[in-house]
Amino acid sequence: MKKRGYSVIFSFVIGLAVFCTAASSFAQNEPQRVIEHIAGDVYRANNNNHNTAFMVTPDGIILGDPINTAFSEWLKEELQTRFDLPVRYVIYSHNHWDHASGGAVFADTAKFVGHRNMLDYLAMPADSTTLADVIGQYAPIAALDSNGDGYVDRNEVGENIPELQFTAFDANNDRMLSGAEIARGPLAFVQAPTITYTDQIEIRLGEKRAVATWVGEMNHTFDMSRITFPDDQVMFVVDYITFDRLPFREMDFENGMYPEWMAAIRDTEELSKNYDYVTAGHGPLGNSAAIAELRIYFEQLESAVASAIADGQSLQQMRASIEIPDYADWSGYNWLDENVLGMYHFLTD
Repeated sequence: MKKRGYSVIFSFVIGLAVFCTAASSFAQNEPQRVIEHIAGDVYRANNNNHNTAFMVTPDGIILGDPINTAFSEWLKEELQTRFDLPVRYVIYSHNHWDHASGGAVFADTAKFVGHRNMLDYLAMPADSTTLADVIGQYAPIAALDSNGDGYVDRNEVGENIPELQFTAFDANNDRMLSGAEIARGPLAFVQAPTITYTDQIEIRLGEKRAVATWVGEMNHTFDMSRITFPDDQVMFVVDYITFDRLPFREMDFENGMYPEWMAAIRDTEELSKNYDYVTAGHGPLGNSAAIAELRIYFEQLESAVASAIADGQSLQQMRASIEIPDYADWSGYNWLDENVLGMYHFLTD
């Protein structure tokens, strides 16, 4: 697989702020959780601003992302109470900790399905990886080594990272983060897939089907799966598509693969026309029209940034001046200047 290649190293302040915003899902004291019926035997479950989907069959349940351990423990009890059925399969959308953690809760009954590239993300880098080797979104954490001993211990982290998030990095539980642990990311709570695929896999349980399809090389990750429940006309997509929300802050521009990302969005938009419902990892229930709205946002953002570049505006000027009023009511509109930053790097790096 192609490894994550970062063309931009975040500044300490911005990078750590972005990371800690994402990490807040681990630190919710009173999470909001709900289960909603979508269609047929397919449901979606919500944990604050994260969603997953599952399908109920007489032979058990096929679950999408487990999200995190606390949510999975809650969901397991809910599924037992409502349906009196075990989870037989967990199908991962991708490796990221805020969607893929917690699968071990279902390990007593479930098999785990993910794209082959997910194993590469979960593998620990070489022991020789130093803090200086850590680039991209976790570089600010490596920079917390204030005593210069080559490790980041819990005292050096302080309140910058919640305790649960620290332990998700700390694969060997020694309370010290090595360069290899930080470079891999907070994946200690991600149960590795026991079933992997390359292009597409169909999981049958009873007379029902769930299908995982590789999205392809695109910006967010290289192990992204689009999950569909074709018998009930439901599609589940995560992170590379969100509904009624701007792409998260800097849009992962460090991967530098905007054409691939847009190709994945357009491909999913076209395929989603065959489904009545599209549920995303973030945002409300949608459909193909909702994916089209996201595509159009990107097209307008690209046009605005390209025009500003052509007019000779500085990056600072365009971040301060560009507005896309059609999307002003979307969640995360205050991230627009960081979306502009991401698009600028897409177009110039």
